[in-house]
Amino acid sequence: MNLIIRITILFVLVSLVVFIIGGVISFNIMMREVNFEQRRFLIERLDRMQLRIERKPPKDTLEWTKLKVIPLEKLINERVSFSDTLVMHSQLDRLELHLRLDAIRNVDGKSYLISLYDVIVEADDIRDGLVESLLTLYLILLGTVLILGFLASYFILRPFNLTLEAIKSFSLTKPDQKMQFPTSSVKEFKRLNAFLSEMTSKVQSDYQSLKEFSENASHEIQTPIAIVQSKLEVLIDADNLTEEQIQQISSTQSTIKRLSQLGNALSLLTKIDNKEFINVSSIDLSMTLEHMLEEFRELVELKSIKRIVEVKEGVIIQADPVLIELLLTNLINNAIRHNWEGGNISLSLDEERLSISNSGPELQVSSNELFQRFKKANQSAKSMGLGLAIVKKICDFYDYQIQYHNDADLHTIHIRF
Repeated sequence: MNLIIRITILFVLVSLVVFIIGGVISFNIMMREVNFEQRRFLIERLDRMQLRIERKPPKDTLEWTKLKVIPLEKLINERVSFSDTLVMHSQLDRLELHLRLDAIRNVDGKSYLISLYDVIVEADDIRDGLVESLLTLYLILLGTVLILGFLASYFILRPFNLTLEAIKSFSLTKPDQKMQFPTSSVKEFKRLNAFLSEMTSKVQSDYQSLKEFSENASHEIQTPIAIVQSKLEVLIDADNLTEEQIQQISSTQSTIKRLSQLGNALSLLTKIDNKEFINVSSIDLSMTLEHMLEEFRELVELKSIKRIVEVKEGVIIQADPVLIELLLTNLINNAIRHNWEGGNISLSLDEERLSISNSGPELQVSSNELFQRFKKANQSAKSMGLGLAIVKKICDFYDYQIQYHNDADLHTIHIRF
């Protein structure tokens, strides 16, 4: 639901409440004015009747339409009272509610009872007329608001909608992309476009700087590492080394190797975060998986691990081949690394899900932290704790659902495409 529709609905609801409250207030005001005018009209007729009595005092009772004058035997104090009564209407030929005025007036030392009637404008008639008029006005207002809302959405907010479309097409991976925002005479839209233009340029610049730094750091750190490894290999071949020195050199080589792998893994995670893997193609996941299993055959046989593989042929997915190979490599390597000698690995694949299970020791971290960086199933293991973090990152990149399940010493990871 867009902004204009929300504002229109809110305005219509508020207007409905205002009309209802206004209708009640208007009804009470109109009833008060009608009652006042009806009483004032009868008072005027009473005054005119009194003048007529002064000119020609009646000796007997006088009675005309909606008027009656009765001479009284004794003098009574003057008074006026109003009441409602039913009187036969001459045109409608039915009883109608009337307002009745009864007054005592003294003329030339003699009292007269004067009764006057007038038809009452009933509250039902006023309410029906008021509801009809307010309903008509509300429908006119509703139609006007809808038309204006449509016009405002199309014409006034058009620059804003074009700006949103421009933002949607913005990509950090396109360094040459220059954001083109629509021109507008609206001051607020001008300020918004200027801010977005400045912000996107700054973001692109910062992104490129960070990307270059990551790439340079990753590349430059490999050179001294390679030099150190080379010198260590030369050093370990020397004839005069003691056994303790050889062990220290070997330990240093392992540390240097892990440092190199750590740099590559962190660089890879950064690239995935930066969405640099944009090459999408059709991948025969069944064939790729079979190929990866063949590459790990020696490691599996080295630990005497039994394999159970159920791979459905022809499972095709749309993804970057590099990322999919990384995902499979990390999953299989993880299942082998954290397995018992003579343990089991089960792997199944169909169009909806990839599952890989392995036997192994109990987790030493919470299953909720298993996919976080530097969290390892076995903290004493030599792995860096980035393999499953990379798997999770790739799954998030393609909106795959990944779940870990543990049953005794059997660990299973499900990936639903």
